[in-house]
Amino acid sequence: MEFFWQGIITALFIALSTALVGLFLLIKRLAMLGAGLSHAAFGGIALAIVFDIEPLTFTLFYTVLCGLFIQLLVDKKSLPADTVIAIFYSLGVALAIIILGMTQNLGTNLFSYLFGSMLVAEKTDLFLSLSIFLLTLLFILINYRSLLLLSFNEEISKLRGIKVGLIKYTLIALASANVVLSIKAVGLVLSASFISIPAITSLMVSSSFLQSLLFSAGFSLFSLFSGLVLSLTFDLPPSGGVVASMVFLFLLAGFGRFIKRRFSKGF
Repeated sequence: MEFFWQGIITALFIALSTALVGLFLLIKRLAMLGAGLSHAAFGGIALAIVFDIEPLTFTLFYTVLCGLFIQLLVDKKSLPADTVIAIFYSLGVALAIIILGMTQNLGTNLFSYLFGSMLVAEKTDLFLSLSIFLLTLLFILINYRSLLLLSFNEEISKLRGIKVGLIKYTLIALASANVVLSIKAVGLVLSASFISIPAITSLMVSSSFLQSLLFSAGFSLFSLFSGLVLSLTFDLPPSGGVVASMVFLFLLAGFGRFIKRRFSKGF
């Protein structure tokens, strides 16, 4: 029972943290960074299994380095962000297949990383999720105005003396760490959902950026708990239930927006 409650609390911190950082990525048109880094993390998981290292901690540092390198390539080489993300997406999966195939361990201990193990969390997972959540929250609170301006116009941010490079790379590092945590919750296959779906849903129903942040966190928490209820009631995988709840909220918000526009224009 202890593992169950640790898993719930861990998932709660992950849901909040990813929802907050995901909104900034979405506005900067980096929504696919979550998918790219989650698959890049696959290579880190494979290395950790082969060398018998604690997978979550090792993959967290590995993925943060990948995220920073992606941003470095985008900044220094003027490469399109989606192209660089696609390269790391493919490289991570290829690296994992090669390493695990050579060691004859393909499939060993990977099921939980592919599809998540939300309800089984150790104290290390809880500590990491709490630490990343607090760091993310503190970073956003301290740099809220700078992040807001940076997300919409990087050039004006530079003119106003904002430390664009430091804030941008810190955001990417935190986003990378949050991607790894979301893998623990819903698995590598669905981890990008935690970053992108609550954020885009919040933008559809909010009238200010601060409201979007609050709605994003709220939608993420609602999806988490409603998905868990679905999972426990109908004996479904928790990760699938949570992401299905996120998609349901997105469709509901889209339908509500459509109805509102129709009424405002008149039938």
